[in-house]
Amino acid sequence: MKNETCEKNMDKFLALDKYERIPLGVTLHFLCCKKCRTQARYLTLAERYTSEPIRETPVKNMLENIPIKPVSMAKWIISGIIMILMMVTFGLFLNKTDSTTFAIIFNVLFGLIITAYCSIFVAANMDFFMKKSSKLWN
Repeated sequence: MKNETCEKNMDKFLALDKYERIPLGVTLHFLCCKKCRTQARYLTLAERYTSEPIRETPVKNMLENIPIKPVSMAKWIISGIIMILMMVTFGLFLNKTDSTTFAIIFNVLFGLIITAYCSIFVAANMDFFMKKSSKLWN
């Protein structure tokens, strides 16, 4: 009976996605069953270690020794300031024309530009964001 319960709970645990909340029943079983709790802990540690890049020298704590490449914010700030200045300039131009067609085109165009700007920023710095988010979850 206990082996069936352990198997069912371990199957539920293994079916979870990464960082998904563990169901209450499985948590309670892990609190009561030392064997399953230890096995789950080892599986979590194994997943953490296998997701890291291979290093030639042994490292005691792999997660603390991963260098984070600094993000150069100068080019992003400069392009953001230019974008804001363009918005203000075109906004002042639109106030003088009183055309709803130009206002719609202006809003859609700059909405697309801001979306592209944010997408390119995240894509260009994806490694930085992934490493920062992994530190938040651990």
